[in-house]
Amino acid sequence: MGLADRMIRLLWAAGGEDVAERVLREHWRLLPSDDPLGRALRSRLVEALRAELPGRDAEIREAVLADEISLLGAAERVRPSRAAVLGIVRALQGS
Repeated sequence: MGLADRMIRLLWAAGGEDVAERVLREHWRLLPSDDPLGRALRSRLVEALRAELPGRDAEIREAVLADEISLLGAAERVRPSRAAVLGIVRALQGS
């Protein structure tokens, strides 16, 4: 799944079509070359989601978790490495 598809899915899961469209229009930026997985972009979009949807932290966190899991390979989904688990924990702390 491509980055754009992942970010649309994240926003849609937490806020629905209208919110996803509005947040993407206002906050989509080119990715820095040192962030190929789009975590910096996701952080910006999550900030925007929080502003749009106060009190919906659980849904936003769940969408971030789903996005992090989508980055894992099939083998890591079955038996995640320590690094993968720490990456997920960091992502959830930042969301």
